[in-house]
Amino acid sequence: MTVTDVVLGSGDAAVEAYVVEPAAGEPRAGILFLHWLGEHRSDRSQFLAEARAFAALGVRCVLPAGRLPWVPDPVDAETDSANIELEQRRLGAALDVLIAGLPQGAPVALVGHDFGAMHGLLLAARRPVFAAVVLIAATPRWGDWFLRFWNIQGDRFDYLRALAPLDPIEAARGLTAPTLWQFSSRDFFIAPMSAVELSRAAPVDGEPFIEWYAADHAMRSSKARAARKRFLTTTLGLA
Repeated sequence: MTVTDVVLGSGDAAVEAYVVEPAAGEPRAGILFLHWLGEHRSDRSQFLAEARAFAALGVRCVLPAGRLPWVPDPVDAETDSANIELEQRRLGAALDVLIAGLPQGAPVALVGHDFGAMHGLLLAARRPVFAAVVLIAATPRWGDWFLRFWNIQGDRFDYLRALAPLDPIEAARGLTAPTLWQFSSRDFFIAPMSAVELSRAAPVDGEPFIEWYAADHAMRSSKARAARKRFLTTTLGLA
């Protein structure tokens, strides 16, 4: 396989990314990996090992760097709404590059963790091109994080109302792809009721496909990694 360090797009929408792909032959599928914000591998290297493993199966992967809230910090409703939209442009550029390197009709999947999952939900709702989605440790609303950990200007209820149209729980209502939701039963930051609220917003028959793991918010779980590999291998037709 090959791993290439690239810059996609231009200007404010430019995004650094890794492109991981088979060294020879046409790719069979594509995966867009969106990383988390945390205390280790809080960048586009988070899913690099998994991308290499999928490349060995003939999958082309793009791993873009996240921007909000890595840099800049959330500050107020107007600025944060604009930065969420900017992130959609950046991730949309990464998705375009991923698809451009695939044969026509090849299936594409999305894997996102934490803020990567939240931004990914918006992208999946707006760009319904994904054959499979894996969402890991996401929260229903931007305010769940931003109001708790950043110094947000203005009234908190006005802030929540202003960002509501961009909230992941609203995007989940437009999710059309088969989705694996992965949450931790020991997550200090995300209550089980929040996880269930978010996953149930997606229009699926019956209960959403949620898997729970004895991990923390970092989801450093070999069982979780194995489960999403099985799910993606099946839904992308790689078996």
